[in-house]
Amino acid sequence: MPVDEGSDSEQDTPAERTGTDDPAAHVRATADPPRLPAEAAATVEALVQAVHKGDDVRIRILLAALVNVADTEVLLHLRERLSERPQ
Repeated sequence: MPVDEGSDSEQDTPAERTGTDDPAAHVRATADPPRLPAEAAATVEALVQAVHKGDDVRIRILLAALVNVADTEVLLHLRERLSERPQ
């Protein structure tokens, strides 16, 4: 639905308010760090390490394991971790 110039700014989406097309950017900017289940957190960290090492076999194994424990919060956390520089 098009928005006219006289629209109420309180009805804008978070992405419109933050000036980005990525709705997750607003969530990441305002949310506390996620509290993931231990198994999901461990799988994410192992996956991040495998990606940084370029271990394709381990990545496939871990992605298969992630299917069983992932929800939106876990996937957003994985995305954030993968975008960070390796230490």
